[in-house]
Amino acid sequence: MKWESWQLLAHNPTYWQNSAEKGLLKAEYLGDYTLRLWFEEDLDVSIYDLDFYPLLIEEDPGPALRPLRQIERFQFVKGDYALVWPNPETGAYDKATIDLAPECVRFFCEQYGRLVKPSRTALKGGVLG
Repeated sequence: MKWESWQLLAHNPTYWQNSAEKGLLKAEYLGDYTLRLWFEEDLDVSIYDLDFYPLLIEEDPGPALRPLRQIERFQFVKGDYALVWPNPETGAYDKATIDLAPECVRFFCEQYGRLVKPSRTALKGGVLG
């Protein structure tokens, strides 16, 4: 269900008009299937904790993401604009690399994650206040 809601949004061209995702700055493995994710904002960051268990274990994420069901693979993660799991054997960005677009990661953070630190822009703009 969660992946289906992302697919609907991803294929909606109206949503993407005037959209400019700045991307992920950092990803930190917290334990189990949870990551802390830093998103670049205008002169600031927003930080979310996101539990990927429902996305990877409770739902079928598809063949490209199934290797992340192995916790040893999942915890080897980086935030480098996208959410990236480099080749676990070499650390290289090659055909064994798995990545998720920052727009997709932000969608799941906003829908299902826990906001740890909002950006000042969100606070001032009335998004959160």
